[in-house]
Amino acid sequence: MKRIHALLVLLLFAIATLWTMVRDYQVAERQITDDLTRALLMTQAEQPADWLSTDTIRQFRSHIRQPQLRDVAQLSFLLGGDAVAARGPHTRALSLAPDSPVHAYGQVSLSAFQVWRMGDHRLSLVLSLLTLLWMTLSLRLTRRSVAPSVYLTPMQEQLVDLLLSAPNRELTKQDICDRLWPGKPDANDTLYTLVRRTKQSLSGRSPLRITSVRGRAYRIDGATS
Repeated sequence: MKRIHALLVLLLFAIATLWTMVRDYQVAERQITDDLTRALLMTQAEQPADWLSTDTIRQFRSHIRQPQLRDVAQLSFLLGGDAVAARGPHTRALSLAPDSPVHAYGQVSLSAFQVWRMGDHRLSLVLSLLTLLWMTLSLRLTRRSVAPSVYLTPMQEQLVDLLLSAPNRELTKQDICDRLWPGKPDANDTLYTLVRRTKQSLSGRSPLRITSVRGRAYRIDGATS
């Protein structure tokens, strides 16, 4: 159950991280588009009649606030309509003058990854670190929760079952001998060997522990689940 809970929390962290990465991209793309639109409108206001001069692109770039965009920003023109077929962030087509068939739009040829890199990734970075931390803790908890396999012989299993089912989980040596080896005159040495080997099998592999009680009985302690 703990393992399922840890995996569910890890999944939620992963989804949250992915969502913030998509959000970072969308915010960065919107900021780029807003910057291009602002530069385009300012250029139109300064050169309402002569857009096609050689200084137009330089002037357009000078109005862009983000330094990393200035060298890659382009001012493109199209004749008629306003359908922009540009890759990467771009503005809407803007008419150069009233009744003019020529439209202009600003664009930057950036890949999705390049756009994403320009965003603010503090939140996604925090979530990524939390996801990594939780994954590490979950793996450690999972490893701890999986106990090594315990192999017991049939006689060892009988001994453990007898002690677990006994009142207070304690039985005298004679009671154990009578149940495991009925009719055997002296089974103390055999019981001693069985107990010693059972302790070795349980040691480090199970929370169960068999202890001697004043030399006359054996007791078993520890969780059974």
